[in-house]
Amino acid sequence: MRILQVVHQFPPTNIGGTEIYTQGLAKELATRGHEVTVFHREEQIGKQPFWEERVFDSVRIHTVCYNIPTASPLRAFVLSFSNRFIEEDFARLLVETRPDVVHFQHLKDLSLALIDLTDRHGCPMLMTLHDYWLLCANAQLVRPNGSICRGPSLWLNCARCAAARVHRPQLLLGAPLIAALFAYRSLMVRRAMSRTPLFVTPTLFTKRVFERQGAPQAKIRHIAPGIDKVSMQATRLDKPDAMLQFVYVGGLSWQKGVHVLIEAFNGIDPRRARLCIYGDESSAPEYSARLHELATNPEIRFFGRLAHEELGRVLSSADAVVVPSVWYETYCLIIQEAFAAKVPVIASNLGALAERVSDRVDGLLVAPHDATALREAVQELIDDHSLLGSLRNNIRPVKGLREHADEILALYQELLSAGRRRG
Repeated sequence: MRILQVVHQFPPTNIGGTEIYTQGLAKELATRGHEVTVFHREEQIGKQPFWEERVFDSVRIHTVCYNIPTASPLRAFVLSFSNRFIEEDFARLLVETRPDVVHFQHLKDLSLALIDLTDRHGCPMLMTLHDYWLLCANAQLVRPNGSICRGPSLWLNCARCAAARVHRPQLLLGAPLIAALFAYRSLMVRRAMSRTPLFVTPTLFTKRVFERQGAPQAKIRHIAPGIDKVSMQATRLDKPDAMLQFVYVGGLSWQKGVHVLIEAFNGIDPRRARLCIYGDESSAPEYSARLHELATNPEIRFFGRLAHEELGRVLSSADAVVVPSVWYETYCLIIQEAFAAKVPVIASNLGALAERVSDRVDGLLVAPHDATALREAVQELIDDHSLLGSLRNNIRPVKGLREHADEILALYQELLSAGRRRG
């Protein structure tokens, strides 16, 4: 089978949950003899648009190199969902590769028109909903003040959010015009979704969010991702002292709640626990600088970006992984990776995280934004090692990548069979 995977970013330049998932699935499908191509965009500052190709783990990687201008917020906004150069390159790749199935993982900074092009090409397709980008231009349904957004309100709230995010309050003078642009984007999204026959959500929570926003229930399937369990099953390291090690792995952006975690850990006795933070500080340098300023506990350590192949080693010495997000996570792959390494998780009792972690069974759930509650959860594990052991013993086996690939291939076959029946 010829399979085309489409994603906004890809390793090694970008390492996040969607990127790691796409890379793992593409590699697994290629090992089974399928012809897999990954189409993605990469930022190339100061260069004219171009494309390049390479082969990695028998997967053909097609990279569109395109610089999204930051000086013009309006142009950057439009290019985030409509880009003629990317559309033309994708159309050429469709003709060249003749895929049997196109699997859209993410379209941010590519183009919604790629769905229309695939439809006109007569190729079966599906999309995995890794976040809320189709519903929300910033993909996270969270306002700049940290509160959860319930969706557009005549798109005026979207205009206010955009002005705050680019730090240009003067844009509010043109709020009705900006709202009209968001309405146009929403129209483009609805058209693209109507042409997509099948969507996959990683959690039931995410499925319900999209259904509340009008997505047809019959077109959405819930299939939890799988991971390469072998790479997470490193031998647990025996620590010579009683100091527990808490680990955060993920993006260093405020919606991830790392500031809440640091505030919580500042109140922990540095002789009894250490917090290790792994994340790319260059992605949000101002926020990262603020985190360093907030960290007064000498046992809060920053280790920078973590290569995914090193994650198993890091988890082998972790006593607990902390996920303090303040937005509606759709899945959070690090939870599954932690469970594969038999590491309990402390997570915010919010969105899909409450679906992933069973409170006081395989982890602890705490109120989001609440540093005091998070500190109490950390302290409880420090004071009660038997609870930590119980949580670890209750962790159930996680789904592997092979099992997940079987489920995805079944969807591909279903789409192909439906296409043959229509033909």
